[in-house]
Amino acid sequence: MSGSKIELQTEQSLTCPQSPAAEPQGSGTGAPAAANLPLSAIWTLPPQGILFRWLAFVALIAIVGIVATMAVVDDAMELRFLATGIVAMTVLAGFAVLQLVKTNAKTIAAQRQLVDAGFETADAIVILRNQQGRLLQANAVAERVSGFSAKELAQTDIWRSRFLPGDLEAEQVVEAQALHRTRPIFREATWIARSGDRRMIRWSNVALQYEVGTAPVLLKIGLDITDLRRHEMSLLRNETYLRLAHRMAKLCHWHWRPDGTEYDIDPASRRGRYIYSDEVRDIFGYTAGEMPSDGHDYARLIAHPDDQAMLHARYDEFRLGEGDSYSVEYRAVHREGHVLYIRETGERMRDDNGHVIQIAGTFQDVTDLRASERRLQRAEGDLRRSLRMSGLCHWSWQLSLDSVDGLPGVYSSSGETADLLGLAPEDVALNDFDWHEKVVHPEDARASWERYDTFLRGPEMGFSQEYRILSRYRGIRYIRSICEKTVDAQGRVIEIAGALQDITELRQRELELIKAKNAAEIANRSKTEFLANMSHELRTPLNAVIGFSQVIRDQLFGDAPDRYSAYAGDVYKSGQLLLQLIGDVLDMSKLEAGKVELFEEAVDVPAIAEDCLRMVQSRADEGKVHIERNWQRDLPMLQADARAVAQILLNVLSNAVKFSPPDRIVYLTGRLGDSGDLVVVIRDTGIGMSKEAMQNLFSAFHQADATISRRYGGTGLGLAITKRLMELHGGSIDLSSEPGQGTRVILRFPQARVGPRGCG
Repeated sequence: MSGSKIELQTEQSLTCPQSPAAEPQGSGTGAPAAANLPLSAIWTLPPQGILFRWLAFVALIAIVGIVATMAVVDDAMELRFLATGIVAMTVLAGFAVLQLVKTNAKTIAAQRQLVDAGFETADAIVILRNQQGRLLQANAVAERVSGFSAKELAQTDIWRSRFLPGDLEAEQVVEAQALHRTRPIFREATWIARSGDRRMIRWSNVALQYEVGTAPVLLKIGLDITDLRRHEMSLLRNETYLRLAHRMAKLCHWHWRPDGTEYDIDPASRRGRYIYSDEVRDIFGYTAGEMPSDGHDYARLIAHPDDQAMLHARYDEFRLGEGDSYSVEYRAVHREGHVLYIRETGERMRDDNGHVIQIAGTFQDVTDLRASERRLQRAEGDLRRSLRMSGLCHWSWQLSLDSVDGLPGVYSSSGETADLLGLAPEDVALNDFDWHEKVVHPEDARASWERYDTFLRGPEMGFSQEYRILSRYRGIRYIRSICEKTVDAQGRVIEIAGALQDITELRQRELELIKAKNAAEIANRSKTEFLANMSHELRTPLNAVIGFSQVIRDQLFGDAPDRYSAYAGDVYKSGQLLLQLIGDVLDMSKLEAGKVELFEEAVDVPAIAEDCLRMVQSRADEGKVHIERNWQRDLPMLQADARAVAQILLNVLSNAVKFSPPDRIVYLTGRLGDSGDLVVVIRDTGIGMSKEAMQNLFSAFHQADATISRRYGGTGLGLAITKRLMELHGGSIDLSSEPGQGTRVILRFPQARVGPRGCG
């Protein structure tokens, strides 16, 4: 049997016969005993049986009455009178029995007429089936729902195929039970229509005396509850979805229930309790039954101690009618002790007359949301810091798609745009064209606008470019601009967004790197040239030393002491030159390493200059160069390193003599400057230098003529050493020159190193 539900109707049917089980034992007629039948069912007996039974009963009463009368009555007149009365009563009883039989037949006919009318007017399936299961009648609703005509439904195979296999056996059992019961039996079963559509039918099965003198038939009334069940399933699904949604959203609901119907739905009365949904346990850890029934008790149990006073005040405001709704957020303490963030809402609902008909609200756990907001705020803060540290700001144009000219509609930019770019706030609110006209550097504006306009009207989705802007507060700034388009589903551009980056410092660093790179390359070339030059400079005196030494050792010229003595002098001079070259290299190395220490003392600069002149005089005589000196009288002493001052003057004087053609003059003068510093000027009338040759003149290993076959020798370290020694003394060296006009070198020792005039 299927699991279909079977129900028994409590109301007693007027047309149901008594079950055969009620027959007295040993009855051979098969007709139910009249004494055991309810009066409401007497019309179901055959009229002939009723007539014979009642007539026999009346005759028995009459005979008993006559016998009893004759036993007690002696008078013949009274006896006749009594017998006549008994006969009259018997006749009346027989007449009553005949009328009862007629009334019973009329009742059956009337109920049959009622059933026939129900077939045509009932908005339900109505079917009559006999005890053998043969369909007697089906109404139009049965035909419409099943898709078969009444004639087709009368066919056994078609009727049986309307039920599922399990339902068919269960339905047959119910029908058999209904034919022998006084009350209807209800059952729900699936009924398969001709189209294959399955309908859920609630059947009412009841036995009915349809014709006089015949066996009862089965009246089946079916209500199509398919839509009802679908609605119930949909409601169940919706309730399930709602519960799942509540769990997923960490949400539960509550409503206010008054203590009795005599009280208004008003929390101000405080005669009621809060009813919570089951999801409250997922949020707070307490079951709905464990939750407090009063708002203030709830606040004391659930709310964080620091938020309880605020929540109490909010509840009092709502309870006293200040507004029909409220929303409050606070911290709560879970049953297990951890802190939650809760958003609570409450609302009164009123009818048209303003009466409160419902008070309900929700609790929602927003802990994760608040944590996400905090993470988002931290991320936004990190982004702003990153943008600020990298010199970035962003902007966007929301394009107006319905405008006639298609110009951008709404502009927005990050708050730090003006500060980062050094612009006024009104400068960053300009449209694209005005930006290029008023902010972009005039030399870059046209090219930048043409590039942007091509991007705006073309198929490109993004581009970048660099240009300069005129910052109101920070001067000229270098800007890198990046733009991108955003399109909708129809491919229309709805937004242009971009970023601006201040790359001024980056450009400056790039320039510095380029300069450093060039300087490194120059230094590398200079060192290469220096090594080549040094190999030449060292090889020349070294060859002389070796050659003259071999001549003296081997006495190639025999006994010639004077000649060997001259060669020994040449060896000595070559050794001195080698020593000077090596000394310059070592001095430069010490200066670059910062390991040179000054041994300061009172120095007479003119006296040291005279010693240096004696050292270069032989070179000057060989080159026919004249040296003139002019020292200011009473020139004060200088607090300095005497050896370093001598090296400075010797380097400059040697260059002046070396680069002066014959019959030229080198001038040496010394004086006190207007600011009290000591100034030494060395000027020659030699070959001079071009501006290009002077650019790296004070760099180590650099010479104006760097070729090995140059006319003038040297390591290229003299001026570099001179400059560093002057800087160690806090002084400076200035050099000016013109090709063919000579060179002038000005040495300035600071006033702090100059002693009182005339001292020493």
